[in-house]
Amino acid sequence: MLAMVFAIGWTISSAFLGVRKVRDYEVAVALATQAIEAVRAARHRELGSDKDGRKDTLLADFSSAGQPFDDEAGEGFVPVVKVGAVEFKREIFISDAPSLLEPLPSGLKVIRVVISWKAVEDGAPVVFEAVTTHADLW
Repeated sequence: MLAMVFAIGWTISSAFLGVRKVRDYEVAVALATQAIEAVRAARHRELGSDKDGRKDTLLADFSSAGQPFDDEAGEGFVPVVKVGAVEFKREIFISDAPSLLEPLPSGLKVIRVVISWKAVEDGAPVVFEAVTTHADLW
């Protein structure tokens, strides 16, 4: 009887551990989706890139937590988001896609969103990455 109770308890605790992992991935996907949707809504010239270092770009907004709209009531474009006991670090990389015609720019940017966190159960680093492109259409 005791072995059966132990087996049921172990099964339930394993199920809760699986639910926690799934929830962490859901949060990571939501953070990556928020960044990608913000990129899709922005104009091409407002995105910036890893090389230019401008402060008036979407990339600069995602890289800093000191903007006026980064509080709880704002848009929440901050580099570190804490959900429960887990801290999710969001990094966004924007680079210009190379052009086949050298003097002309390609008008295409490659956007990489990397979400990293440490698993609660064992502290192992976990990474979720999403990659998309943004074309200069307007």
